[in-house]
Parts: sequence; structure tokens; C-alpha cells
Amino acid sequence: MYPIMNNEVEESLKRLESLDKVVIESAKEMIHDENMYPLDLLANAVLNRTLSTISGFVLLTRANNFNCAAHLIRLHLDNLLRFSAAWIVDNPHDFAMKVLSGEQINHLKDSAGAKMHDSYLVKKLSIDYPWVEKVYKETSGFVHLSDKHIFNSTRLKDKEQRTIAFSISKEDLFVDDQLRLEATELMIEITNCICHFIRSWTWTKKHPHK
Repeated sequence: MYPIMNNEVEESLKRLESLDKVVIESAKEMIHDENMYPLDLLANAVLNRTLSTISGFVLLTRANNFNCAAHLIRLHLDNLLRFSAAWIVDNPHDFAMKVLSGEQINHLKDSAGAKMHDSYLVKKLSIDYPWVEKVYKETSGFVHLSDKHIFNSTRLKDKEQRTIAFSISKEDLFVDDQLRLEATELMIEITNCICHFIRSWTWTKKHPHK
């Protein structure tokens, strides 16, 4: 039996789960037109990965395994960052074909001739979404061993006695619900942004001359 989440966290997780329908509807609208383009294939991969990442995050959070769930925020953001690259290149379909053929995005260049490293994509996306830069830095701390793992497994037990408590467990004993709530809200925000880019591409397909 997993511990019961705080009601606010559980409600947030349910809202995240409900976005499955939004993701699927975005996909249906995109492929409704019989015309298919290379960017459709890349977008499909993004949407498929989005659903998988949401499912994994919800499962791990409810299983009280935040250390693993937090990694998925970074993967989710990676989805958004790399798909957004299609909006800053000269030809998004050529870009999609290169990605589909196995070329690494950080080796490709945007319309200004700059290589699209993660840090560059973060900078570009942060123009419209200022929170992206901070989230990228924070979640990178979960991917690589860092202070975040130390603080999530250690707590000050008695300040006067100068003693601390350690946790070595499959579950998160020292992660509070506020952190889980903030993480879930980030997953929701990233999902909404991904769907926004998908809808933008769908609109472009339907209005090619505008």
C-alpha cells in the first residue's frame, strides 16, 4: 500500500492525467488532414513520449518515489525544447527529416546559424516562457547526482544536539507534498506548452498561405 497523497497533490495529479485527452485530441486534429509531412512524424513522436512521461510521473509520484518522478520533468521539458526547435530553423521539414534520420539536434543549426544546444534552446524558448530557464536548471539537478538528492535523503533531526536523520529507502520519507505539488504543476504547464506547439503546427497545415 502506498501512502495517501495530500488532497491538493492528488487533485493536481488528476488534472495532469486529464490532459491525456487533450494530447490525443491534438494528435487527431493534426492527422485529420490526409496530407502528411515530416514534421507530423516528429510531432507524433513528441505526443507519444508526452503520454508515456505523464503516465510514468503520475505512477511514480503516487508510489511515493519522487526521486525518480522528478527525472521525468526534465525529460518532459526536453520534449518541449527539441520540438520547439522546428520553429527557429529555415525549413522545419528538413529539420524533422534530419532528426528522423538520426542526426542529433545539438549538431543542427537554426536560421541564424547557431548550433541548437540545449542551453541555446532554453534561451530561445525562455523569451516566450520565462520559467523555462529556471526549470531546466532545477531539473538538471535531479538528473545528475547533486545537492537535491542529498537534501531529499537527509533531514536535521535536532538543531541543539546537532544531529541529522538519514533515509535509505525505496520511498521518499523526506519529500513534502508542496514539492510534489509544484512538480505536478510544472508537468501540467509543460504539457500545455507542447499542445500549444502542436496546435500551432496544425493551424499552419490548414492555412499554408497565411
